Amino acid sequence: MPSRRAGGAWGIAFVVLLLGSAAMVSLPTGAETGEKIASFYKTNGSVIVAQQILGMIALAPFVAFALSLSSNRWLKPVVALFVGFELMTNVVPLVIVAASSAPTAHALTVVEDLADAALFASAAGFAVVATAEDRLWLRAVGIAVALACVARAVAGVLHINALDLVAPLALIAFVLVLSVRKLLPGHRPMTTDTK
Repeated sequence: MPSRRAGGAWGIAFVVLLLGSAAMVSLPTGAETGEKIASFYKTNGSVIVAQQILGMIALAPFVAFALSLSSNRWLKPVVALFVGFELMTNVVPLVIVAASSAPTAHALTVVEDLADAALFASAAGFAVVATAEDRLWLRAVGIAVALACVARAVAGVLHINALDLVAPLALIAFVLVLSVRKLLPGHRPMTTDTK
């Protein structure tokens, strides 16, 4: 398990890699036609491959960060779910890059949409579990992030893109808050002398 400060650094590394990967390209959803999807993947294949590899690399600092958070018994299973769904969202686009037919590209994009929804659902679980033993204000932030992630998961399945930026940015801000807290020197507990 990483030290407190190392855990904070790993969290920031995860955010940087995630932002770098997200900035590369925005993938089409199953709402698009198979022809548009296949054309997009053919045109942007090398960028998509780089993006997915960067996304997979980002999992290493995420796991190191997440495991530094608490000893909550639900943390490891939730992190495992998050990692599994993130890998699915990385592997499916790589398969689409290699696929040549429009119907296959569309079918795989629908699978990727479902994996993306599951990823956000697992991110919601992470936001709740990661703060379960923290102060009330941080638990409230975790619940708010979880609600945004669940809403994004449902909206994604319904091809509603209103939360496509809100939920990921909420999750990134959440990881940054937890990371910065780990990097700061420990605070004394509130006592009658320090109130």
